[in-house]
Amino acid sequence: MEIEVKARLKDKNGVEKKLIALGCSFSVPKTQDDTVWTAMVGSLKTFLSNDAFFRIRIQNCSKVILTAKRPKTKTGQASLVKHEYEVVVDSADEARGILKLMGLHEAVQVVKVRRTAKYKEYVICLDEVEKLGDFIEIEKFGEKESAQKTQNEMLGLLQELGIPPEDVVKKGYDIVMLEENPLLK
Repeated sequence: MEIEVKARLKDKNGVEKKLIALGCSFSVPKTQDDTVWTAMVGSLKTFLSNDAFFRIRIQNCSKVILTAKRPKTKTGQASLVKHEYEVVVDSADEARGILKLMGLHEAVQVVKVRRTAKYKEYVICLDEVEKLGDFIEIEKFGEKESAQKTQNEMLGLLQELGIPPEDVVKKGYDIVMLEENPLLK
């Protein structure tokens, strides 16, 4: 199960310096062009009513990853704790064809530049998201039973980095993107 916390960054350079001081070494930037597919599209409420979400990620204009996610919480609520499965595929066009054949539709596109680092048992992501700005994500795969405890520890790390609680975002980029589109509210 994927467990994460996310926050907007007002001072990305300052947070990066603190992470480097903690021993983090960041990867080279990777571009991730994500298209989320769902059975039902339209308003944000309709989007959130889907049981499962599929993503085609094109990384650095070459590697294609097909992902299926199901939120841990009941339908209609945003969650950063999800059941997740991923597979690398040969062709984004073939993946699109499969999703269309299953009756799915493109719902939202999110493009970002991501740099990652390891810190303890976490993956730290510094993201520059087109149309949304700068974010930090802290991720870990874990057991459902320990999800809340793990998220609380991650929130503690955000505080250590000087990120205030009001900057925490409890939704995925896809949902934030849809929320900021006035035509879909």
